[in-house]
Amino acid sequence: MTESAVLFLQGPLGPFFKRLARTFSKAGYITHKINFNGGDRFFSWADVQTHYQGKPADWAAFLKQYLTEHRIEAVFLLGDCRYYHRTAKPVCDALGVQFCVFEEGYLRPDTITLEAGGVNSLSQMDLSRENLEKVLPCSVKSSQTIGGTMKQRAGYAAFYYWASFFAKGEFSEYRHHRATHPVKEGFCWLRGFTRKWLFKSYDQQTQFRLDNEFDKRFYLVPLQVHDDSQMIFHSPYESVKAFIEEVMISFRRHADSDKVLCFKHHPMDRGYTEYGRFIEALAVDLGIGDKVLYCHDIPLPDLYHHTCGVVTVNSTVGISALLHHLPTKVMGRAFYDIEGITHQGSLASFWTNPEPVDRDLFTQLHSFLFQKTQINGSFFKHCRLTCNNCLSFYEAFLKPVSTCPPSKPKLDLISEQAESFPSAYIRAA
Repeated sequence: MTESAVLFLQGPLGPFFKRLARTFSKAGYITHKINFNGGDRFFSWADVQTHYQGKPADWAAFLKQYLTEHRIEAVFLLGDCRYYHRTAKPVCDALGVQFCVFEEGYLRPDTITLEAGGVNSLSQMDLSRENLEKVLPCSVKSSQTIGGTMKQRAGYAAFYYWASFFAKGEFSEYRHHRATHPVKEGFCWLRGFTRKWLFKSYDQQTQFRLDNEFDKRFYLVPLQVHDDSQMIFHSPYESVKAFIEEVMISFRRHADSDKVLCFKHHPMDRGYTEYGRFIEALAVDLGIGDKVLYCHDIPLPDLYHHTCGVVTVNSTVGISALLHHLPTKVMGRAFYDIEGITHQGSLASFWTNPEPVDRDLFTQLHSFLFQKTQINGSFFKHCRLTCNNCLSFYEAFLKPVSTCPPSKPKLDLISEQAESFPSAYIRAA
């Protein structure tokens, strides 16, 4: 019997891919890992490890040979828009290798996403109305509650970027998808924590006004990370500022005079960007200085209870808004931008005549996403549970049918929550 072989490329910051490779290896798979920099290597483990130190232009040819030589059945990665990953996609497709993409959970906070072929607007899911209407609604409650992960993220980021920095000479040809200097990263993380507390009092005052003075009269605009792939590859905007400007000008021209606009900063971008002065200056220039607010850390569920609608580029915050049956306008490309669920007209028409959410159709979309793409777990906490669930999800939904099954998982892979799952496999999400 031929053993199944899987390959791991770049994953989340931290040891998640290291532990996931161990889980697959104990289950009978031959695991491979390709490292592109010192940070990858620091958090790496697999039966077979390789360091790619070649030029970016040679990566596709190297990968093609590697996949063929080692008879890889599936490749796992985080972020399908990173250079090495988007270059790997056509290579995998040509060879018939399953391209498995992890992403933060569509239905956060207790899930992560795993899809074949791509995520977000590159998703391969059939989300046509005809297909969604066949979906039977199901419970979408995750068994394990995850909780906050900011401290873990900060610690893993520090180790990753310092390890990458000290190994720059060994991986001199490496091209990263964002700035990697550890001093800069550390400064931004510290500034983010500082700003969280500096803005706390202001956010409390803003929330009081939104809850009372502007209840049901404000539109919420959640901002996205400035260098996130969602902004760079899946939106028409050259920057977050360009998006802010378009929204404010349209609001000034078309919204009712009693309405207010509230921009919310992304928590993961707090240490890197700050748009307060830009928004304030533009609001004054447009003559709407008293109609525009800006906040940082007001909990989104609190805002959902008081807003009258949401405008987003393509953030998964849009899914949360739809879960609260809020009219939502998508300005970029998003898989959930579906007729009957989001506003399909122009932004100008959204301000005065937003299309309502078809609750039944959204319930079917929500159930479909939960069953087909979501895994209960986290990249940063409850790692044993998450890895077990990922293995089970892969074998249930993504494993190529033409390959021989691996040996039966050992007993020590039983999830700490296994007794709570009714199905034969550790149920995803």
